[in-house]
Amino acid sequence: MSRFSFLESMRCVSCKAEHNPTYILQCPTCGGLLDPQYDLESLRNLGPRDSGYKGLWSHHRVLPIWEEDSLVSLGEGDTPLIRARELGRHLKMRQLFLKYEGTLPTGTVKDRTSATAVSAARQFGFGTVSVVSTGNAGVSIATYARRGGLRSAIFCYQKGDPLKMAHMSLMATRLYTYEGEYDHVIENFDSLMERKEVFDGGARRNPYKHEGKKTIAYEIVEELGGGPEVFVTQSSGCEIFTACFRGFREMRELGLIDSIPRMVACQSVAANPIVEAFCKGGPVMPMTAGATIAKGLATGRPGKKGDWVLSILREWGGLALQVTDQEILEAQRLLVEKEGIWSGPTGASALAGLIKGIRDGLLDPEAKTVCMVTETGLTSPYPEPITHHVDANLEGISAALREVVSGPCMP
Repeated sequence: MSRFSFLESMRCVSCKAEHNPTYILQCPTCGGLLDPQYDLESLRNLGPRDSGYKGLWSHHRVLPIWEEDSLVSLGEGDTPLIRARELGRHLKMRQLFLKYEGTLPTGTVKDRTSATAVSAARQFGFGTVSVVSTGNAGVSIATYARRGGLRSAIFCYQKGDPLKMAHMSLMATRLYTYEGEYDHVIENFDSLMERKEVFDGGARRNPYKHEGKKTIAYEIVEELGGGPEVFVTQSSGCEIFTACFRGFREMRELGLIDSIPRMVACQSVAANPIVEAFCKGGPVMPMTAGATIAKGLATGRPGKKGDWVLSILREWGGLALQVTDQEILEAQRLLVEKEGIWSGPTGASALAGLIKGIRDGLLDPEAKTVCMVTETGLTSPYPEPITHHVDANLEGISAALREVVSGPCMP
């Protein structure tokens, strides 16, 4: 296999059986999730990053695409890691950093996995990629499929956010809307993906897709000059959590960091099966997701990835937190007020969990902490604008400027 990728095999998370890296979605032996394995020993001197490439694909050595001609890119990756000084002071935290994914091509973290998913689809000769989405994933997969010259079939909840629906309808070969719960639709979708007639662009099983988000961990370590002590992220479909854990684990094996950060998974109270299992000491039990403003968190059946997240939390001393819609709205407000970042509700949910963890004494305010902000607010429903009339003459404009100069920064 080409050294463009140092991928060696696919290892089952459950039974540890190893398989050749063909297009497989789960372990042929036991049906478990697959964990891509790389030749890290050969990378110890070479390093994971190739300076000849930019963004996400600069880490191609630890990504599962070995055919360079199959790469699909819109310039994703290398998103800012922002030192949140004002927000940190507000929360009495010593070192708080925000990994802001809203600068990606479609405005969300989904672009990382869409890049590797569509590239893998091309690598394996697929002509069509498909996904069931609450919004962001559908936009991203459709966009990258269009960029890569592939067809896309996108299935989205009929009451999805209008801006995201419009974006999907422009990019997708076909946009189909459905009634009912995401969790029920995805189970039927998964059974059809076993036919391998189209490439599975979903988050539940495909190892070639979720690897793209692993680059978040690599970028964080490179930007910090070392690893964080705490890493806080959303955990609904569980891609970010499992992928970043794997990235930190690989970097520890490469000698780039000494330890894996404490992993914190945040869920909505309306869809909290991992939190329930973590707090009660039992397995992840499927539930019916309730309504939440953070539509990207409305997953009550995370499947085997939920089990994987729970095992990581227990083995590595992690923490699972649940947040209300009101706490998410407060986190959105603080991002704007303290750091000038406008995020959608799903994007701000990890910060809501972090705030709760700090206030409840569950997280150390002295720890170097990285919190994910996974999306821009520009694709979410807007709040009603607050405006003030001005007389468009010299006196009116002058009075308006004096009012702002003498007043507080935020209304």
